[in-house]
Formats: sequence, structure tokens, C-alpha cells
Amino acid sequence: MHQTDAPAQPQRIRAMAPRNAARSALASGFDLLYVQRPRRWLLVILAAYLLCASLYAVVTPAWQAPDEPAHYNYITHIASTGTLPTLRMGDYNQETLARLLASRFDPSRGIESLRYEAYQPPLYYLTAAAVSWASGDSLRALRFYNVFLGLVSLILLYLSLETIFPNKPLITLGATAFAALLPMHVAVTAALNNDVMAEMLMMGSALVLFRWMRPYYAGGSIAANPWRLLTPSATAHHDRRHLLLLGVLLSLGMLTKIYAYAVLPMFAVVIVWTVWHERRTWAVLGAGIRLSLQMVAPALLLAAPLWLRNISLYGGWDFLGLHWHDQVVAGQPTTQAWIATNGSLDYFERAFSLTFRSFWGVFGWMGVAMDESIYVAALFFAGVLFLGLLWASMRLISGPPDTDMDHFQTTVIVILGLLLVAVVLSFVWYNLKFVQHQGRYFFWGMLAIGTVVALGWREVLHPLQGAITGLISAVLAGSLLLGYFISQPGGPFNKWTLLIACAFALFLLLQPLLLVGTDYPYPWRRIEARFGPLAARGVMPRVMQGARFVSWAMPFLLLFMLNLLVPFWYIGPQLAH
Repeated sequence: MHQTDAPAQPQRIRAMAPRNAARSALASGFDLLYVQRPRRWLLVILAAYLLCASLYAVVTPAWQAPDEPAHYNYITHIASTGTLPTLRMGDYNQETLARLLASRFDPSRGIESLRYEAYQPPLYYLTAAAVSWASGDSLRALRFYNVFLGLVSLILLYLSLETIFPNKPLITLGATAFAALLPMHVAVTAALNNDVMAEMLMMGSALVLFRWMRPYYAGGSIAANPWRLLTPSATAHHDRRHLLLLGVLLSLGMLTKIYAYAVLPMFAVVIVWTVWHERRTWAVLGAGIRLSLQMVAPALLLAAPLWLRNISLYGGWDFLGLHWHDQVVAGQPTTQAWIATNGSLDYFERAFSLTFRSFWGVFGWMGVAMDESIYVAALFFAGVLFLGLLWASMRLISGPPDTDMDHFQTTVIVILGLLLVAVVLSFVWYNLKFVQHQGRYFFWGMLAIGTVVALGWREVLHPLQGAITGLISAVLAGSLLLGYFISQPGGPFNKWTLLIACAFALFLLLQPLLLVGTDYPYPWRRIEARFGPLAARGVMPRVMQGARFVSWAMPFLLLFMLNLLVPFWYIGPQLAH
């Protein structure tokens, strides 16, 4: 009988179990200090999204969203003829579009000539054509169809992150709340476009991928994974079912929006890595490649008919219609021409400024901006999130016990980071050709963006990290004030910048006091000894629990209130006829 080391493995697992359980309990305990019953709060977030998106859909005047007339014409063409449109020369005319924008889309001027979206993949337009036919080509009905797709997308986002972080509601709810209440994102979901369905399919694909990955990481190690005790047929059934569904969803994404093509190779690499990284042998690598093909093959097969159609229509190997599209939209501002006219310095200043602002909210056809103070607050919030991400990254690199993330969670965070890199690169690639400094082009990576925001905000809620970030904000506020008195005493002063910096500093410095009297290890013993007994008396624990929840939810509450104001303060007054 051959000697094996099988008995040693359970012993090692039993030795690791207490430490893993302790870390899991600590992680769960911290989040529960702020949020309890997360699925109930999810319903609140979804209701808030529906209210805000409905306001945008109703108040925004007809056609006052980027490319909305061209999307509408694509849909009504299918609804009236039962055929797909073909992109032709003359479907885009910069002068005609400029006149329509200048007239604020005067109803006496037709929009029928705007057909430059006809090269887009057809899936969204086929489904929207049914809504158009049933509603008598109602623009508002089509907008609310997108609002519904946005709602489904938010649910899938939450379920995806719940699969990864089941005991960290600050991440699952935080990412969902940010996606649901970011003003520009809400406005996009309430307008006519194919981005919302593509984002929904992206969320669904990620959910399936993460649920396929999870059994491989059970217990934090594939080698210690009870999943391997299942019969090979059960394992094969799990792989086949999930990967086939993943391939179908990705193909539907490719039939909806072009950026889904960037996700397919990334997910294929993730599948191979998940199988191969623990036992790096050629046999396991081959098994991982075969599994990835179970996803790639159906995705490519389902998308192939569209490629053949585009090649027959547009010639050459233009299977996506992009080369023909670039010829049709001649007259659209190009990056090369812009730099030649205005200079590279002006170009990059506009690129960074307008992209940042339009990520948070520049409405209409990039012509309706919010107050400057709102963008200043968004910039400070982004800075706080950046510092929070630095703290979180250092803890992830240090590993346990400094971090409360297990192996599966750390791996998915890396995957989402790579997805975010792909989103940025796609934005840069598009802007190498055309001047398109629009933050909405980042939204197909909202799963990664929301997770980054939630991680950064969660991190600065920890006492030490929050206090240091608050001190940095206080130093910045003092530097702004000192710089004013030194450089231009008595001159104009942006009081909003100083006020916002002071508000962030005060909040971050005082927020750690809300953890006094809890089981969380408080770093300042004197404060804990003095105020801990008071925080534990009578109703104070409930009061502190509510205060902690409000402190965490504050950015999302402010975004919600901003969404209630934007349609009536900015969009309506500036875009009405």
C-alpha cells in the first residue's frame, strides 16, 4: 500500500480554521457596525434610483441626450419595416446636427436625417422596437424601458458583489448605491441608448463568472477545497452549465455594444487562471484552456451571423462596421485636428477637466453643467477615495491578518482592477480618433468603478485611516487659506473650496468617535476609556448605530438630493424651448 500525505491536509485545514473564522468574524463585525439587513437597504436604494431616473426621463426635453435621435430612428426603422437599417453616406451631417442643437431641437425641424447609429449591433434595438410598436413610437415609453434595464443592472451588480463579499455589506451596498445615484449615470439610464442593456449584460456575465469561480476558492485554497470531493460528473456539470451561460451572455453583449469584445478575452484568461494557478502543470493548463473554450465557442458562434452581415454590407474585413462608420461621420471633431487648431496643452486640459466633470454630471449634449462647487466637492471626495484605496491596497499587499479579504475576494479585486484598466484604455483609444471627452464612456465598467468607490469609502471609516485622511484634508484646507493670505490678500477667494475641505476634514476626524464602545479594537485607549461606558448606556448603542449608518450613507444621501435638484435646476431651465 502506497504511503500518502492525505491525513496531513485535514490537520492543516483544522489549524487554519480558527484564524480564518476570527478574520471572517472581525470583517463581518466591522461592516455590521454600520449596516444591518443589507437587502432591506437594497430595496431603498432601488426605490431611490427609480424616483431619480423617472424624474430625468420625464423632465429632460425630447432628444436632449447624446445621440438620442439616432437611436430613436434605429428603433422606429425596425418597428415600421421589420428590417435592420444600413449605415449610409449622409446619415451623419455635422451642420444639420449643429442647427438642431442650436434650436434646442425645435419640433418644426425633423430628426429623420440623423441615422448614424445604424452600424451598432442590433440586440437592444430589436427589443426596444417591441416597446416602440406597443407604445406608438413613444419616446417616453422607450426611456422608461431603459430605466427598467438600469434597475435590473443594479440588482445584478449587487448580486455579483454579494457573491464575492457576502459578509461585507459596506462594499455591496456602497457600490450599488453609487451606481444607482451617480447623477450622470442615472441620466444615461433614463435616456435612449444601447449602453444600459450592454451594462446589464456585463453585470449578468460577471455574476455567472463569479459564481463559477467561487467553488474553486472555497476555504481560501483550491487544494483544501471540499468541491474536489464531488464526483467528476458533478464538477463537469457545474462547469458546463455556468460556462455555457457565460458564453451566451457575452455573445448577447457583443450583439448589443462593441465594448463587450474587450471582456471576452479577459474572462477567458480568468477561467484558465482560476483552474491553473494552484497546480501549475501542463495538464491543468490544458484543462483550463478547454474550459475557457466552453465559454468562448458559443459566444463567437452566436455573434458570427452579425459579422457576416457587416462584411457583406461594408466590405473588406470590417466585421464591426467601425471603419465604415469613421468614413460616414466625417466632419465630427477629430483629435488630430483639435490639437492642430488649439494646441496639445489646451486639448489635455479640456480632456481631464471635461471628462471628470461629465463623469459626475454634464447633461444634454454636454452643454448643461452644474455649479462649480459641486465639482469641487466631487474632486475632494475623489481624493478621499484615492487615499482610502491606498490604505486598502497596503493592507491587501500585507495579507492576513492586516487585511480581512480572503483569497477569492483578493483575486476578484485584481480582476476588477484589470477591468478598470481596460475601460480606461478603451476611452483613450476612442479619443485618439475623435474628441469624445465624455465620462459616460466609463460606465460599462460600473461594476469595477462602484467597487473601487465602496472599498475606498469603507477604508476611511476605519479609525486610524480616517483620522490620517482627515488630517491631510485639514492640512490642505489650511494651505488653501494660507496661500490666499500670502498671494492675494483682499482679493477674490473661493470660499466653497475652503468650506468643502474643512467639511471633509471635520467629518473624517470626528467619525472615528462613533466606534467608541463597540467591539472593534479602538486605537486610542484614553478616548475609549473615557467615552466607552457612556456610549454603552441606555439607548446610546442604538443612537450610535444610527449615527454610524448616516455617516457611511452621507455621500449617497447627498447624491440622492442632487439628483432631485438637477432636472429642475439645470436640465429643465437650460434645455426647454
